[in-house]
Amino acid sequence: MSSRTIPPRGSVSSGPQRSGANPLPAPHKRPVQDRAKFTVQAIYDAYVRIWRRDGPDAATTRAVATESGFAVGTLYAYFPNKAALHSGYVRHAMETLLEQIDRDVIAASGQAWPKRLRNLVEITCGTRPDTPYFDAVMLQLEHEIADRDRHQRAFTVLAGKWCEAIAGFEDLHPQPEPELVSTLLLAVWGARRYQLLVSADPHQPPDWTGHLTTLCQRTLSGPPA
Repeated sequence: MSSRTIPPRGSVSSGPQRSGANPLPAPHKRPVQDRAKFTVQAIYDAYVRIWRRDGPDAATTRAVATESGFAVGTLYAYFPNKAALHSGYVRHAMETLLEQIDRDVIAASGQAWPKRLRNLVEITCGTRPDTPYFDAVMLQLEHEIADRDRHQRAFTVLAGKWCEAIAGFEDLHPQPEPELVSTLLLAVWGARRYQLLVSADPHQPPDWTGHLTTLCQRTLSGPPA
C-alpha cells in the first residue's frame, strides 16, 4: 500500500502562489523557537475568543494584540493584517488536524481498524473537543485567503495522510486503492464543509459523523461474500 500512496504535492504550509499586485494574504514568518510558538498560539487563542465573543468584525489586529497581551508591533511581526492572521489561523487548524491523525490514528497501532477509522472520520469532521474552532463565516472567507491551487495542495496533503493512516490498518484486508481512499475523503471533507453551512449549531456534533463512519467502514470492508 505504501508504494501506491498518493504523494503529497506541496504542503498546507506552502506560501502564496498568486503573483502580481494582489498576492494571497499570508503570515510574514512561521514561529520556530518555543517562545515564538507560544506567542503565535496566544495570538490565535485571542483571535478566536474575540471572534466568538464579539463577532468576526471585532477581531481586528489591534483588538487581538490587546486581548493577547502583546504589543501591536509583536503581532505585526508575524501578521501584517487581519487577512494574514486569518490565513495563519486556518493553516494552524489544518496542521492541527494532521497532527491529530498522526497521534490518534497512525500511532494507535494496537486498536482494531474500525475504531481507528472512526477516529479518522471524527478528526477530519472536526467534531472532537480539541479541534480548533472553525465556523461557517470562516469557511465563507476562504476565498480571500486561498485560491484553487492552495485548496488543491491542502486536499492532496490530507489525502496522503488518509492513505498513510489506512495503510497502517494491519487487520484490514484487502487494502483499498489510493483512489478509493481519496474518494472517501472527498465525501467526508465535503460533508464537514457543507454541514457548517446548513447546521443551526455546527459545534454540537450530531449523528452525521457516525453515518459517515459507517459508510466508510462498509466501503472498505468490500461487498459481502
